[in-house]
Amino acid sequence: MTVKTLPMTDELHAYVVAHGTPPDEIMRDLIEETERSLPASAQMQVAPEQAAFLSLLTKLVGARHVVEIGTFTGLSSLAMARGLVEGGKVVCFDISDEFTSVARRYWERAGVSDRIDLRIGPAAERLRELPTEAHLDLSFIDADKTGYPPTGRSSSRAPGRAG
Repeated sequence: MTVKTLPMTDELHAYVVAHGTPPDEIMRDLIEETERSLPASAQMQVAPEQAAFLSLLTKLVGARHVVEIGTFTGLSSLAMARGLVEGGKVVCFDISDEFTSVARRYWERAGVSDRIDLRIGPAAERLRELPTEAHLDLSFIDADKTGYPPTGRSSSRAPGRAG
């Protein structure tokens, strides 16, 4: 088994953006508000093309039970909530009431707040609240990047960039 990542060249990025699903008005507003009101932290937000991919992936696997660790202002959870099957739920773990207060407003505006269960507190502790039997269709871990064990791989991601 090889451990090789595909670099995101300028050409590949341009292709993904040109052929992907652009953010709608709600997502654009969320992205703009995050950049405007949280400029020192805005790089933690997933890129719009990553959000589109998360929505597509959620739809493709027919996800009913999703967990997100690291919600920030809610772009990725909004995208995944839109991709859920009927009756599905995204359980989000985050430590910030400040950042997730932005997320809550946009989830409400997008009509997906009933599909999202936000739990504030350290995910390492709060994950114990989930059922112990296998039940998750998708997990998105996007928090505490400095706490990840080293893999020996180099990353094509810019330092501090979420996603």
